[in-house]
Amino acid sequence: MRNLLKITALLFSTILIISCNNTIETSKKDYQPVVKDDAAKHLKDNNLDPELKQKLEDLIAMMDEHPKSAKLYAERANLFVLMGKTMQALQDITMAVDLDPKNSDFHTNKGQLLRQFKRNKEALEEVEKAIELDSESVGAHFNRGALFFNINRFEKAMKDFTFCIKARPEVGPPYFNRAFTYEQLHDIESAKKDLQEFIKISQNKEWKKIAHEKLQEWDRVDYKIIIKDKDRLESMGM
Repeated sequence: MRNLLKITALLFSTILIISCNNTIETSKKDYQPVVKDDAAKHLKDNNLDPELKQKLEDLIAMMDEHPKSAKLYAERANLFVLMGKTMQALQDITMAVDLDPKNSDFHTNKGQLLRQFKRNKEALEEVEKAIELDSESVGAHFNRGALFFNINRFEKAMKDFTFCIKARPEVGPPYFNRAFTYEQLHDIESAKKDLQEFIKISQNKEWKKIAHEKLQEWDRVDYKIIIKDKDRLESMGM
């Protein structure tokens, strides 16, 4: 079977900061493992992509043979993300963390999912643990930066996104997120440069469109400021 674990952290980490507006409230009691019968119910979904359905079927069979495999729970969590089943993904990644608490990627991915459920305190605990286990983890720093952004700790967010850019300058999402962090810190010129770099790097048409629209918005704001300042100076006879 294809190794899904390699793409797990990558998939989770590409979710950008402005995508966290649509959140679902949950609590710790909801993080129970997804049992076989509950997972198998999704195989009856006629709208599920056949490839995803086959991967899910394979994972269910493998987990029958290896019920204590943290890696398999993490892989299925990744699969649930692809299927749009965020709660099930959180349940599975929680099980993966419980089975292998020293795996930095598992903590990172759990933090990413908790962030989408607006459980910022718990999410921050997870990514801090991930960084404690692996200080060079780009995914953990990316998610911690997003969490710091969510709780208005913009200087800290800036440091984490900058860490990601220095470590992986060819990856787009940190530029996108740092641009919006610069905006919060009122440094629009730096924000523009980051979004322009994001547009060069990213292959995602939807996010590139958002970036272009934001650049246009910033340009309009700059223009209004120039006109306003010009009018103010003229009124003063200058």
